[in-house]
Amino acid sequence: MVGTIIAWVKANLLIVISSALILILLPTGWFFSSSWNKSIQEAATEAYNKEKRSLTTASTIDYSLPPVLKGEEDLSENRAPNSIVTSFYKNAKAERQSQVAEVVERGTSFNKADHIVPVENLLPDAGSQSDLRKQGTRLSELVAGTPEAPSLYARLLRKLNAGDAPDPTTLAASLAQFKSQQQAAYAATSSDGRVSQEQTKALEQDLIKRRLGEYASQAGSIAFYCPTWAIQTPAPEAGYSFVPDGIASAQQNGIGYDSITQPLVYTWVWDYWVISDILKAVATGNIDASGVALSVPDAPVKHVERIRVKQFNVAANNNEIDDDFGSTQGGRGGRGTQATSSSSNTAEAPFVSYTGRTTTNDYDVRYVDMTIVASSKDLPAFFEALGKTNYMTVVDMDLSPVDVRDALTRGYYYGDDHLVRAELKIETIWLRSWTAKLMPPAVRQALGVTIQSENAEDVDG
Repeated sequence: MVGTIIAWVKANLLIVISSALILILLPTGWFFSSSWNKSIQEAATEAYNKEKRSLTTASTIDYSLPPVLKGEEDLSENRAPNSIVTSFYKNAKAERQSQVAEVVERGTSFNKADHIVPVENLLPDAGSQSDLRKQGTRLSELVAGTPEAPSLYARLLRKLNAGDAPDPTTLAASLAQFKSQQQAAYAATSSDGRVSQEQTKALEQDLIKRRLGEYASQAGSIAFYCPTWAIQTPAPEAGYSFVPDGIASAQQNGIGYDSITQPLVYTWVWDYWVISDILKAVATGNIDASGVALSVPDAPVKHVERIRVKQFNVAANNNEIDDDFGSTQGGRGGRGTQATSSSSNTAEAPFVSYTGRTTTNDYDVRYVDMTIVASSKDLPAFFEALGKTNYMTVVDMDLSPVDVRDALTRGYYYGDDHLVRAELKIETIWLRSWTAKLMPPAVRQALGVTIQSENAEDVDG
């Protein structure tokens, strides 16, 4: 039996060896495969847990819409990621950004309005010194006026139909001629060739009526009284920008060909923008509900007696900037003026507005002192007109009565309204989003202004 088995094994040795290997490898493979399965399972479990932890950590997202208006609370929430919510916040943020950009653009356009540089190729940099002197001299003549051509201010007043009382010399000559003619007519009809006492009294009354008629006629032909000397002065006034009343006045106060600088011409232009806005507001306020311009007797603002722009002080260590830009009490007069530093112990304390506005990186604040004669009941119409014209606000006001009789003796006829004399302080705002492009480099440096590009496009309009 054993021999038979041995013989069979020898005859089928390959089968026997294969069967033996199978018997040996099956438990061994099971043993090792069990270990491998455990390792793979642990690796898979760890990968799963890692991914789970990652998802858990990022399971919430902070959504937010930043506030746009001052005092507005931001809209924010923390929640699980959601494509619809994500799309909502994305679109809402884009819409807000578009609205803000539109407001900024409209606000800048409103502030800039039609303000231009009267002389081309002058701001922000005229180029060479010779070009600066040539173009700057042209601007000084426009600002001050010359015997041959009226100033920018005189032209603006004419455009707004503003004027002054009848010229006393001209009126006196006219009345004298009328008196002489009437006396001759009376004498010609008199039996003795003389003017009677009754005729003399009648003539005096006629002269009064004629004088008052001339006053009333002038008042009815203009929108408001505003002589050029209400704006332009023969000499600087402490604390205010100097607007000379003629080229001779400018030269007498140190403004000449050799003293014109880029900061000086920028201030000239800036002052003109400020004053022109104030005067345009007066004209706007003197329009009735149907859009018809009113004359002095019916207008809210009867008389602009005084306009002075406060100097814009520049905190700089550069004395040239200080002198030329207006931080000295001599005004814009540059070198050679009898100016006193605004930083002296006698300097006026800075005005603090109830609005809380002060010059920032975004805008500059300039103040205007103004005296007007106005209808007491219609004075708010002028305040509203200021805001319609530009970013201007009345921040201080003193009221006093008007001596109508005294005004009449000086040729000013105001009509029948109850009158007040209003001394106003007006706050004006100038956005640097457009003014910075016109600022000379020295002014930008003094004010700490930076712009994205030194290529100031659209600088002249």
